Amino acid sequence: MGILMFTARVHDLIHQKHEVEYKLTKLTRRMRDLQKYSTMVSKGSITVADLLRSPGSMMGRTMGYLAFAHNSAMQYMQQNAPIYQQFYMQQMGGAQNPQQQQMMNNYIMRTLYTQGREQAAQIEEKNLNEIEEELKAEKEKLQVEQQEIADELKAAKEARDADIKDWAPKYHAQA
Repeated sequence: MGILMFTARVHDLIHQKHEVEYKLTKLTRRMRDLQKYSTMVSKGSITVADLLRSPGSMMGRTMGYLAFAHNSAMQYMQQNAPIYQQFYMQQMGGAQNPQQQQMMNNYIMRTLYTQGREQAAQIEEKNLNEIEEELKAEKEKLQVEQQEIADELKAAKEARDADIKDWAPKYHAQA
C-alpha cells in the first residue's frame, strides 16, 4: 500500500514541478519583454522601427503609451505655452518682426511638447519599475516553491525506493 501512495505522491510532485517550470518560463519571457520595452521608453522617442522590433506581448502597452505620451505632452504644451509666450513678449518689448515672433512661438511649443513627453516617459518608467519589482518577487516565490518541490520529490522517491526494497522478496541460498 505504501508503494502506491509514494508513487502517487511522486507523480503529483512531478506534475507540480512541471507547472512551476512553465510559470517560471512564462514569467521570464514576460520580464525579458518588459525590459526590451523599458529600454525603448527610456530612449526617449519611439520610432516606427522600434514599434516593429518591440515584443508582440508589449504592443498594446506600447500603443497605449504613445497615445498617453502624446496627449499629456499636448496638454502640457497648451497649458504652459501662453505663459512662456507672454514672458517672451515682455522681454522683447513688442519690437520684433512677425516672422521672428512666429519662429520663437514654434520653438516654445516644440520645447514644451518635448518636456511633456519626457514627463510621460518618467511616469511610464516608474510604472515599469513597479511592475518589474512585482515580477521579481513572483519569480523568487516560484523559485523557492520549485526548490521545495524538488526536495520533497527527492524524499518521496527515496521513501518509495526504500518501500520497494522492503517488499522485494529476499532469497537466501541454502548450503
